[in-house]
Amino acid sequence: MKLLARLRRGDWITPRWHRRLIVLTLLLLGFGLRLSGIGRIPPGLYRDEAQHGLDALDVLSGGGLKLYFEANNGREPLYIYLVTASIALLGRSPLAVRLPAVYVGFLTLAASYALAHAFWNRRLGRWTLATLTVTFWHVHLSHVGFRAILLPLCTALAMAQVAHGIRSGKQRHWLAAGLWYGLGWYTYTAARFTPAAVAAVILYGLCCHRHETIRLWRGALKTALVAAAILLPLGIFTVLHPDIALARVGQVSVFDPAISGGHPWRALLRQGVATVMMFTIRGDRIWRHNLAWRPVWGPAIALAFTLGLGVALARIRRDVGLAVALIWTMVMALPTTLAEDAPHFLRAVGILPTAALLPAQGLDWLYEKLSSWRRTATHRHRPAGSGHLLVPLIAPLLIVFELATTATDYFVHYAQADPVYHWFEGGPTELAGTMNAFLGVGWTGRRMQHGPSTPATVFIDEPLWESWASLPFLTDNRSIRFLPVDQPGETHGRLMFVTWPYRDWHQDVLGYLPHPAYLTVRQGPTAQGDLDPEPFTFAMITSAEPRPSVPPPLATFENGIILRAALFRRPSYRNTQPTIWLWWDVSQTLDTDYTVFVHYLRNEERIAQHDGSPGYGHLPTSSWEPGDLILDIHPMPNVRPQTGQDSLRIGLYDTQSGKGLTVVDSAGQPIADAAHIPVILAEP
Repeated sequence: MKLLARLRRGDWITPRWHRRLIVLTLLLLGFGLRLSGIGRIPPGLYRDEAQHGLDALDVLSGGGLKLYFEANNGREPLYIYLVTASIALLGRSPLAVRLPAVYVGFLTLAASYALAHAFWNRRLGRWTLATLTVTFWHVHLSHVGFRAILLPLCTALAMAQVAHGIRSGKQRHWLAAGLWYGLGWYTYTAARFTPAAVAAVILYGLCCHRHETIRLWRGALKTALVAAAILLPLGIFTVLHPDIALARVGQVSVFDPAISGGHPWRALLRQGVATVMMFTIRGDRIWRHNLAWRPVWGPAIALAFTLGLGVALARIRRDVGLAVALIWTMVMALPTTLAEDAPHFLRAVGILPTAALLPAQGLDWLYEKLSSWRRTATHRHRPAGSGHLLVPLIAPLLIVFELATTATDYFVHYAQADPVYHWFEGGPTELAGTMNAFLGVGWTGRRMQHGPSTPATVFIDEPLWESWASLPFLTDNRSIRFLPVDQPGETHGRLMFVTWPYRDWHQDVLGYLPHPAYLTVRQGPTAQGDLDPEPFTFAMITSAEPRPSVPPPLATFENGIILRAALFRRPSYRNTQPTIWLWWDVSQTLDTDYTVFVHYLRNEERIAQHDGSPGYGHLPTSSWEPGDLILDIHPMPNVRPQTGQDSLRIGLYDTQSGKGLTVVDSAGQPIADAAHIPVILAEP
C-alpha cells in the first residue's frame, strides 16, 4: 500500500529511480530491436545456421555431446547447444536457430552496461548501453544464428569481473572472470586471439602501473587456473585433431599466396587500412554480415566515436579502462586484418564490447562540456530564449538519430534487399517450406504443422538435397526419397518431384506420375551464389494429387481439350513475375503436342503475351490422359491488372505445323479461334 501511495504521489521519481528507468528503457528498447522480425529478418536460413540445426538434431537423436563439431570447417559448441535446447522446444525452423541469438544479444547489452560501470561509473554504463543498443552491427548479429554472437558476451562479463576483482579484491570475481574467459573459447574462433590481447594489457600495466599490476598476481593466477581448467578439454582436442580445429585458419590467411597474390605484406597493409576505415567510413561488403559497405557506426555515433578516441588517446596513460578499451579493440581487430575480405564483421566481433566504450566516452565528454557551458551561461544570466537550455540534449539526440538510422537501415533497406535474400539462401529455405506444406508436417514458411492429413512423398534430386543444408534441416527426411526411383511401383498417395531444371528429367518424373491426377509443374524459387552474376531458378516442382472438384468449362476446344479456369496471380517468390494460371483437362487421349498462347488485353489491345508448352514444357499435351487436371502457368511480365479493362485471349496451336485449334460448342461446331474471358484475380 505504501508503494502504491508513493507511485500516486510521484515520490519514486528520484534521481536514483530516474537513472534506473533510463537503463530499463534502453534494455527494453534493445530487446525489442533484436526480437522484432526474428525468424523472418533476414529472410532465409544460411547454410552455417542450418548446419547448427543439423548438429543440434544429431545431439537430440543421441549423437552425444561434443567439444568441437567437425562439419562445415569445424565449429565451437556453445551456441549449438543453445540451438539444441531451442529446437527441442520449438521444432525445426529458422526461428529455433535464431532465437538464442536474441537472448544472447540482450544479455550482452546488460553486460556492456556492467563493464562500463565496473571500469568507470553508472553514467558511462548508460552511455555504453545506449551505444550498443542502437548499433546496427549488434542488432543484426542478434537476428541470425551465428555462433559469433556469444564472444562479446563472454568478453564483457570476463572483463567486468576482473574490474570488480581489482576494486574489491574478492576471490569470487577473479574466479568468475576465469569462468567467462574460458567459456569464450567455446564460442567463436576469434577467441584464439584473446591471449595476445591479454598479454598486451598486462604489458601496458607493467609499463604504466607497475606496482599496482604486480599486486594483482594472486587474483590473476586464480583467473588463469580456472580458465585453464575449462580450456583443458578443448586444448586436448586441438592437439589430437589439429586438422579439424585449425583447418579454417589456413584457408583464409592473408599469407596464403592464393589470397595475397604473392605479396603478403602489401595485402596486409591493404587489410589494415580497410580495418581502420570500417568504424566510420566503409564497413563489411558481405550482405550476410552487414548492409553492404555500411560502417560500424552511423554518422551520429561516428562523431561520438571520434571524440571518444581523442579522449582515450589523451588519457591512456592514467585511465586504465580507456587503455584496456583501446588495446583490446586493436588486438581483437587482428582476426579480420590477417584474413581475407577485411573488414569482416564476424571475424572482428571480439571488438564489440570494448569498441562500444569509445563512443560512450565521446558522448559523455560532449554531454559534460555542453552541460558545463549551459551552467556558465545560466550563471551569467543569459536570456532563456537563447536556446542554451537545450544544448545538453545534443548528446542524447545523437543516440536518437542513430536509433532512427539503424531502424531504417535494418528493418527497411536491409530486410527488403534482394542480395540479403540470396546471400541467406532464401530460395532453398522457401523450397523447404513448400515441401513441408505438401507433406503436412514441419515449418511451412509461416507456421508449424504437426501431422499430415493424407500420405505424401517428396522425391528430390540428391544433389539438390546435398547442396543446401537448410533442406535436410528444415525437412523431415522420413518422407523424402531420391531420384531416380528404383521401383516405380512404390510410388503412391500424393507425390511431389523436386528436380534440377537444367537436365532431362522426363523419365524420372513422367513415368511415375499416377493417372488420373491433378498434375502441376511450377518453377521453384531462385538462388544466387556469391559468384553468380544473377539469380537463377534452381528447382522445378511437379506434383500429383487427387483431382479436386472442377467448375463448368470456360471453353471447349477441338479434340476434347477443356479449359476449366483462368486466374491472374501475383508473384509468389522474389524475382518472379505475375502469372496466368490455367486449368485444363481432356476427354480423350491426345497424340499431338500443342502450344498454349495467352494474350493479355487491355481495352481489347494486347499488352502482353506468352506462348509455351504446358507445364513449362514438362507436361506436353501428348502425356495427358482423360481424367487428369493440368495446371498450366504462363508468365506475364510487368502486368498490373486494372479492373474492368482487362481480359484474356487463350488458345492452342499445333507445335509442329502452327495450325490453331478452334473453340467448339456443345455440338462440336466451331464458334471461335480462341477463348475470350475476363481477368479474375486469385485470392492472395
